[in-house]
Amino acid sequence: MAGCPVPIVIAGGKKIPELDALKMARRAVEQGAAGVDMGRNIFAAGDPVAMVQAVRAVVHDNEKPEKAFDLYQSLMSKGKKKG
Repeated sequence: MAGCPVPIVIAGGKKIPELDALKMARRAVEQGAAGVDMGRNIFAAGDPVAMVQAVRAVVHDNEKPEKAFDLYQSLMSKGKKKG
């Protein structure tokens, strides 16, 4: 991606398990993508708000996918306690 004059953003593709989506996001960033554009991997997650925060942790905070998945699960369980 070094030869490309504009930032690269990858699309999320088909729905995959949350941890796999986080791993995909991490691989993309490690390979030079400026970010990810996910639709169904966010909206079809068990808790879309928690998934956005987990993806953000991977893309912007350089978090490992497994730790971001732990964050996702923690936020998801907190959200269920409120409802």
